[in-house]
Amino acid sequence: MNKFILYLFGFLLLAQANALACNFKISNFGDPKENVKLEGPQPISMPDQFGGESLLFPMIDVCKNDKSFDGTMLIYLYIKNKLSRIQLYRANMQDTNLMDFAMSKYGKFNLPEGLPKLMWRGSYQWEVGNDNIEYIFTNIHDGHAEIIDITSKLYANTMADYNEKVGEWLDSQQ
Repeated sequence: MNKFILYLFGFLLLAQANALACNFKISNFGDPKENVKLEGPQPISMPDQFGGESLLFPMIDVCKNDKSFDGTMLIYLYIKNKLSRIQLYRANMQDTNLMDFAMSKYGKFNLPEGLPKLMWRGSYQWEVGNDNIEYIFTNIHDGHAEIIDITSKLYANTMADYNEKVGEWLDSQQ
């Protein structure tokens, strides 16, 4: 009987820990932007010249109880009013919170031995169900940025067309 109570208590503790975990996916791929409902400040909408519209909001607005996301921007890209990409963007912070989050949520990957995590630059990709997830740690002007980029295999062609338009524009700017 005591073992049963101990197992039940352990299960409830694990269930509670999962309930407290941050779920930044507040809309499903393919859903319109009107489905995003937040309490408090509403996301900033930024249409672009390539047929996309990004909704930007601080991650802390979605994950209020997780201070490790302070300074992280959540960016939902809508193409033809369908959610096509989710990005978590964190620039110039003196930690690797997004790397730690990605490794705990999607799986660990090896880093060069002896190199501090803050000095590593590169990317790693996972496939989880219909989602492609890429973690990126890169240099930017005046610092570095961590990015988690999530796209759906179901919208891969839409993202490829969008990225081609962006690439053509970038090439024309040289």
